[in-house]
Amino acid sequence: MVAVEAWMRELSGKLSRKFGSRLLFLGLQGSYGRGEANEDSDIDVVTVLDRVELSDLDAYKAIVSAMPEGEKACGFLCGAAELKNWPQYDLLALAQDTQTVYGALDGLLPPMGRRELAEGAAIGASGLYHAAVHTYLYAPREEWPGFLSAAEKSAFFVLRTLYELRRGRRVQTRRELLSCLTGDERAMLAPEEGEAPEAAFARLVRWSASALAEAHRAGGEA
Repeated sequence: MVAVEAWMRELSGKLSRKFGSRLLFLGLQGSYGRGEANEDSDIDVVTVLDRVELSDLDAYKAIVSAMPEGEKACGFLCGAAELKNWPQYDLLALAQDTQTVYGALDGLLPPMGRRELAEGAAIGASGLYHAAVHTYLYAPREEWPGFLSAAEKSAFFVLRTLYELRRGRRVQTRRELLSCLTGDERAMLAPEEGEAPEAAFARLVRWSASALAEAHRAGGEA
């Protein structure tokens, strides 16, 4: 696995030398940021510059590509103005799941509160509901396992947001969240080994509908 703290420090130094004061923020998202990475994990880098032109993208790409195991790098890059104007629900993961390496997100993100949390949970749950129904109806059965695995990853973010709405505190890792869940919610992240795909689809449809209703209620109360 990548020694990600050293990797990010090296990247931070190279970007600082290239962009100087134009580099406003550098952070780490995803499984490496949560301490849940494995050998196949990407390195999800979040970068904010004062502005972004094509020449900046070329320079950034050259720096990242030259890093050790740079092929594992992915993530989010934008300018400060674009970040301010970004749809707030889509910034939830950035706010919730990013470990700071350089700079600070404070002042770069628009204010976000309970209404934005509820909207983000609703959008995530509705997307999962639609995808589950569509896949069950129209996708070949051999594609079901891949879809269900991806849905489990997406469900984590919805569940984490719902938990924050309920309890007023944020959990970062899958392990921490699992310890707070029961029933269908826990099974979304820890399905039984050998479970029939039909049972997994039934739970996904049932849970995503319930999550959508809860998010809708929370949004009305905000």
